[in-house]
Amino acid sequence: MKTVFYILHMLGLVGLIVTLVISLQKPIKKLSAGTLHSAWLQLLSGLALMGIMSGDEDFHPEKFGIKLIVLVVILALGYRNVKKETVSTKFLGSMLGLVLLNVVIALAV
Repeated sequence: MKTVFYILHMLGLVGLIVTLVISLQKPIKKLSAGTLHSAWLQLLSGLALMGIMSGDEDFHPEKFGIKLIVLVVILALGYRNVKKETVSTKFLGSMLGLVLLNVVIALAV
């Protein structure tokens, strides 16, 4: 079961990165709904992984807590801007930076 949720979590990560990079490349910058769907997939699969891994020796609840906060910020920013006709390049870059921050936190021991 852990593997299934891990694969879903990675699909959410790829979805976030791909949708943000594609939005950055378009002449009219707009946040796609796929970004929010990917963020929700990350959140739900991450919570499932946290529940499954809570009994493991290498479980670090502080890591999960920080990642959860960053993902909630991504979702909040996304919902505030998803209906706007255009968003700035800086905004999309910041969103991508938050996603990459979550990756760095995940890889840190």
